[in-house]
Amino acid sequence: MTKLLRNSSRPAVTVQETATVEAAVKTMVKERIGAVVVLKGKKMTGIFSERDILDKIILAKRDPARTPVSAVMTSPVQYVSGSVEEAQAASTMAEHHIRHLPILDEKKKVVGVVSLRGVMEERIADLEHEVQVLEAYLNYDGATG
Repeated sequence: MTKLLRNSSRPAVTVQETATVEAAVKTMVKERIGAVVVLKGKKMTGIFSERDILDKIILAKRDPARTPVSAVMTSPVQYVSGSVEEAQAASTMAEHHIRHLPILDEKKKVVGVVSLRGVMEERIADLEHEVQVLEAYLNYDGATG
C-alpha cells in the first residue's frame, strides 16, 4: 500500500447518482469531508464537492432538496491509481485545480479519496523530518569531537 492510499479517506464516502444534493450535503457534514464520490451502482460517475454546492446550487438558486446530485456533480472525474506517489497526486490536483482526488484500484473501483490538504500536511511533516535529520547531522561532532 502506498503512502497516498494510507493517507486517503478509506473507504471512500459515496452517494448514488439519484441522491438529492441535500442528502449528499448531509453525508458530507456528517463525515466532515469536502467531497463525495458519486456512483451509479458500483461505478464512479462523478464527484460532488463544496465547490459544486457554491457554483451549481447556491449561485444557480437550485433547490437542494429536489436537485439530484447527478445534475450538478463534476464529471468526468480526474483520478489516480493507488500506486501513484503523493507528488504526482499533488501535481494532478494543481494542474486541474481540484482539491479532492479519487483513488481507483486496477479494476477501476474507488478505494479512497485524497485531499489536497492531506497531501500538503503529509509533505510538511516529511519536510520537517528532513530538517530535523539534517540539523542532527550538522550538529554531530563525531566520536572525537
